[in-house]
Amino acid sequence: MREILHEALSLLEAGRPFALVTLVVQQGSTPRAAGAQMLVRPDGTIAGTIGGGLLEATMMRAAAEAIAAGRSLVSAVELTGQSVSGPTMICGGHAAVLIALVPAGDSDLRTLLGAAAQARADGRAAWLCTFFAAEPGSTAVSYCLLQEGAEPLGELPCAPAELRALAGKSAVHGSAAVPDGRSVCVEALLPPTTVVICGAGHVAQALAPVAAAVGFDVVVLDDRPEFAAPERFPAASRVVRLETFDAAFAGLTITTRSFVVIVTRGHAHDFSVLEQALRTEASYIGLMGSASKREKIFRALTEDGFSAADLARVFSPIGVAIAAETPAELAVSIAAELIRVRAAIAD
Repeated sequence: MREILHEALSLLEAGRPFALVTLVVQQGSTPRAAGAQMLVRPDGTIAGTIGGGLLEATMMRAAAEAIAAGRSLVSAVELTGQSVSGPTMICGGHAAVLIALVPAGDSDLRTLLGAAAQARADGRAAWLCTFFAAEPGSTAVSYCLLQEGAEPLGELPCAPAELRALAGKSAVHGSAAVPDGRSVCVEALLPPTTVVICGAGHVAQALAPVAAAVGFDVVVLDDRPEFAAPERFPAASRVVRLETFDAAFAGLTITTRSFVVIVTRGHAHDFSVLEQALRTEASYIGLMGSASKREKIFRALTEDGFSAADLARVFSPIGVAIAAETPAELAVSIAAELIRVRAAIAD
């Protein structure tokens, strides 16, 4: 839903029907894990993905048919075909897919999704719960939104605390059972993870659009006005021109949902920013540089009282080892590491 929230709201505002297609059970090998979701419009076009390939194409057709028929359903899909040239899927797994019809202008869902979008804008967590009958065939679908710092909205088949506890089971298995015998799938709509790129040079300019494309909120910092220019970073939500790197995070809130990437133009700036980053709760601190540079900086930090545990928080060499050399290659390497760490935190 995070990928398609605004598209769903746009269609609801326009009074157009659509279907939400969710992979609610995944066993064995499937193109994506349980919880993957896409939106299907009446013409069969989509937003989001459940993995592409034949499974997705089959569900696109089924969803268009469900919209035309005005019904929601659960579809069981076997991916156990033997021939790569045949019409059956050969991933080797089993999937159950919920096709939830959203009628034109559904006011109840519009209220819930609007509240979810507002929670995201406010930096609050929310959980969208979808209730359905697990057996293959037609099903009624209803929704509930649990919100951090606000009252639940929609149907509540059990206490909010009990429903929130089911979110963990849903995350692992794709769905969980509620007391009345139905199933629920829970989509965690967490505030976006922010990556703070310290330094606005070539690597930063290549990294910013890649990080934004994979769902990070991007902030870029530099003390050079010609580099810290918004037009150089159209994918960034914020570009900050610093007076000095000595107060790099002034005006920013660095939390456990913050990642810090240090790619400044010099050792002194790297040292200053790294020292400040280690005093924050950032879940990722990456430092670009050679082994000798890292050793010198770490030695200085140790002399300043930082422990081995503090230094162990630093990802350096930065990025996944793919023999990257150019700024574009380094951006891919760093983004891959950011994705991996973000996924581990979510787990």
